[in-house]
Amino acid sequence: MNITLVPAESFEYVKNLFQYYIYDMTEYTGWPPHSDGTFEVHDSVTGLSDYWTKPNHFPYLIKVDGEIAGFSLVRKYPEDEECFDMGQFFVLRKYKRKGIGEQAFKISASKHPGRWITRVHPSNTGAKEFWLKAIKAIASTKIVIETELYKTTEMEFIRYGV
Repeated sequence: MNITLVPAESFEYVKNLFQYYIYDMTEYTGWPPHSDGTFEVHDSVTGLSDYWTKPNHFPYLIKVDGEIAGFSLVRKYPEDEECFDMGQFFVLRKYKRKGIGEQAFKISASKHPGRWITRVHPSNTGAKEFWLKAIKAIASTKIVIETELYKTTEMEFIRYGV
């Protein structure tokens, strides 16, 4: 399998994929679909358009053998511009549990060496397990986990360097 990261040129394309990401998160957030059956991407909540309109935002598509497998949205963390933040990361179910997410994260981090933050919803134990495994594989510093508020949601912040 050839796993690559390519710049995500199209906001609309990622916005469409983002609905599947939101759908996956409903297990932990309880968000219902809208009356039309979609999971609307509220830019005021997600900040998704920032990846195409603001500096220090880096949207990537994850590809496997040339086929879209998800996205990796990296940015400088707004409250600490010295830190990179895994803003949002999503792998389509077809590609889960095959090492693709770990490799895509490794490529993401290698493009942006330095201090990092990855946030995980506290009840999303599968994501926390994934992130700790992926981060331990590449971290060059001590890994620190703290519970903090992100906007209005309590999240686990994983801090590390690569």
